[in-house]
Amino acid sequence: MSLMRAKLIALVVVLAAVAVVVTLCMREPDERLPDEGAAVEELGEGVQSVRLAFSSRGAGRTIEERREIVVMEDQASRARRIMEELAAGPTGTDADGTIPDGTRVLSVFFDGTGAAFVDFSREFVDNHPGGSAGELFTIRSIVKTLALNFPDVERVSILVEGKELETIAGHIDASVPFPVEQYR
Repeated sequence: MSLMRAKLIALVVVLAAVAVVVTLCMREPDERLPDEGAAVEELGEGVQSVRLAFSSRGAGRTIEERREIVVMEDQASRARRIMEELAAGPTGTDADGTIPDGTRVLSVFFDGTGAAFVDFSREFVDNHPGGSAGELFTIRSIVKTLALNFPDVERVSILVEGKELETIAGHIDASVPFPVEQYR
């Protein structure tokens, strides 16, 4: 009888975890800055205001942070610089970083059909803390940050050292592009 009870408890735990992930995916849009357009505010030659999406500390949602950065003229270089800022983590105390420590942004490129590809170093998977919520916030912060700064992006693929992923930490299928509308 105790084996049956253990199986029942395990099933309840799994269902609760799935419910948490589904709830996080179906929540109302997260806190946003007042203007909803792409952050393309020029602050001087080569300096631009951009928006980054991080995990809010303990609140189970994303929070945006505005940052002024030096950017290149071409879209791919600008996107790479923005992803490097995301990987560096938040400057505020009310947010947590979502990109694993030691991760380098190898490249970001666009295919002209609304798809963006972000290529990270191996540390992206090797140093990820895991957990379905952690994995979800990593994906959401990447997708949302690109969408906030590049309004033409419709879907985002995550690569590691130029190769497609099956998953980041074993919970969410990363072998298909992530639609922007699902992760706003």
